[in-house]
This record gives sequence, structure tokens and C-alpha cells, in this order.
Amino acid sequence: MSPARVAVWGLGHHAVANILPAVAATEGLELYGVCSRSAEVVADCLRAWACRGWREPGEMLQDPAVDAVYVATPIGLHAAHGRLVLGAGKHLWCEKPLTAALDDTLGLVGDSQRRNASLCEGFMYLYHPQFERLRGYLSDGTLGAIRSLTCRFGIPQLERPGFRDDPALGGGALLDVGCYPVSAIHALFPGEDVRVACAAVEARSGAGVDTDGQALVVLSGGARAYLEWRTGCAYRNEIDLWGENGSVSTQRIFSKPADYVPQFHRRDARGAQTTEDGRPGNHFVHMLRAFRGTIDDPAAAEDERLRIVRRAQTMHMIRAAAGARQAH
Repeated sequence: MSPARVAVWGLGHHAVANILPAVAATEGLELYGVCSRSAEVVADCLRAWACRGWREPGEMLQDPAVDAVYVATPIGLHAAHGRLVLGAGKHLWCEKPLTAALDDTLGLVGDSQRRNASLCEGFMYLYHPQFERLRGYLSDGTLGAIRSLTCRFGIPQLERPGFRDDPALGGGALLDVGCYPVSAIHALFPGEDVRVACAAVEARSGAGVDTDGQALVVLSGGARAYLEWRTGCAYRNEIDLWGENGSVSTQRIFSKPADYVPQFHRRDARGAQTTEDGRPGNHFVHMLRAFRGTIDDPAAAEDERLRIVRRAQTMHMIRAAAGARQAH
């Protein structure tokens, strides 16, 4: 398998600290180049990685050596940038969420299908051993039928929020952190339909974007999922599964350093508690390895498109349910 040459478009802190090192460390990938409006940041990356650098996206997209582009620009720009990437005949790998609107997501999905291009959405935690073990508790029957799922993700106010406070660039808690709990329910119950029973998407006084949200989601298998997300609050990052035969909860499910050793706190049917250690891992490398696989495997590529659509549809339903609640 020849290495796929990847260009990273957008060089914020996350891309520089996490994505560039992961691309360079992933077997089957080559960090070919970087693109940013900042000449200083591009120059720093060239010194660190000995790769190509561009300040104009058009030049990057015209380079025939680029196989895939990892888009790490603000959320509100993903749709337009994604169309340019696919239009240039490149595979499109993108930070979560793929776009800020269902119609834009469906457009990119259809475009990628017509062009036989890989389309992937960067929910890195789904590829970590921690999440694989969590799914294992479901598949091995340890917990019995799942009755409820509680999932929370909240982050403190950032010193430099950047686009996250700009509605024109896709800011707001739902797009920034709320998409994680949504992705979790689909990954844990992939064959089930979902219905958003009720939802709230709210902005605190003085905020220019939404800061808080909750949703009650009903799964076709009978489980109920309570999802909660916030910005500008004490940090929480957790998931809890409650079944007829036991329950399990774990912290740092969505974000953690590569050396983090996850723990699973279990209760049996009578409430007796045990704790199990999981395995650490670099979820960015695991994710990019899976993305590389979609280039050569049309079935895997189509599976990822379906996952992207299901997540976007649920985000759309949450907005609709929240809007209906506010209207009343």
C-alpha cells in the first residue's frame, strides 16, 4: 500500500498539536503539506515537518501530488472548503462536525459518492481502545438490555475561543461539543433508529452563540439517551450505560492524551462495584489509520458516509425540537 499524501488545511492549535503529528505517525500516510493564511505558522510547520507549505488554498488543491486534504478550518467554513477539496479530486477528511447544516452535509456526501472520493468526519474518540471496550460491554451481553444512556460533555471558557464565539463561523456549544454525545449514541447503537423526544439549545445572557443544551433521545430498541453539553462551565466528559443486569461508566470518553489509562466503573445487578482498567492509545492515529482504509475499501467508505448522515440528521432533529420548544 503506497502512502497517501495528506495536506492539512487550517493550522490552529489543535491541528498543530494533534493532527500534524498523527498524520506523520500513521502508517500508510505521508504529511505532504500544510495550508494556512498565516505565513509565520506555515514557516514553523515547514521547519518542524520538512513538508510543503501554501498560503493559498488554490495552490494546494492544484498540486497533483496531494491525495487527501484534512480540513481543520472553522466549522462554518467546512462546507465551502469541502466542496473545493472534492472538486479538486481529493479525498476529504474533516474535523467534526462535517458541516453546520444537514443540507450541506448531504451535498458533500453526494458529491463524494459521485467522485468516488473518501469522506470522513473526525470523531477521533470512536477509534480509541476505550470506546472499543465500551462497545464490548454491549456486544458481550454483560449489561443485558440497555435501559438508559447518560452522556455529558462540557468545557470551561477558553482563553482564546476564536471562531467558537462567532456564529458566522459555526460557533456555539451544539456544534463544538454537543456533536460528541450525538455521535456516541449512533456508534453504540448503530442499527437503531432515533427520535428526539425533546431538546433545548440555549444561550446565556450576553452570549452571541448557544452555550447550553440537552436532549432526550429515544432509541428504537427501547433505550433512552439523555445528552447534555455546555461551554463555559466546569469540565465534564463522561458516559454511563445502565442495563437490566448492570451498569458501566467511564470518564474522558471524548478527549484524552495518548498516555491516559481509562477506567471503567461497573455495578452488577445487585449494585456491587468493581473497577477495570483499559488501554491507552493515540486516538488520532487510530482514526487516521481507519481513514486511510476508506481510500481502498469502497464498502468502508460508504459505511462512513452513512454514519455521517445519521449524525447530521440527529443534530438537525435536535435543532428542530429545540426550536419547537422555544416557540411554545
